[in-house]
Amino acid sequence: MSRLQDKREEANLSAQEVATRSHISPSKLSKLEHGKLKLKLADAIRLARVLGCSADDLDIDESADCAPTPAEALP
Repeated sequence: MSRLQDKREEANLSAQEVATRSHISPSKLSKLEHGKLKLKLADAIRLARVLGCSADDLDIDESADCAPTPAEALP
């Protein structure tokens, strides 16, 4: 079980409630909870607000948010 799913259950919220309140699709939330999709910082912040925790409490993939864009990769 992921930390995201743990926090959702601790908050006594259904996946549908969290998806609706965080403006994340139920499908995406399911993929995040089951490790099929990496949690980016922007989504972690939205979810943390809904779950009443810190974004640091969730499984954030910091490398996904810090990867250079094609323009940044140019010399």
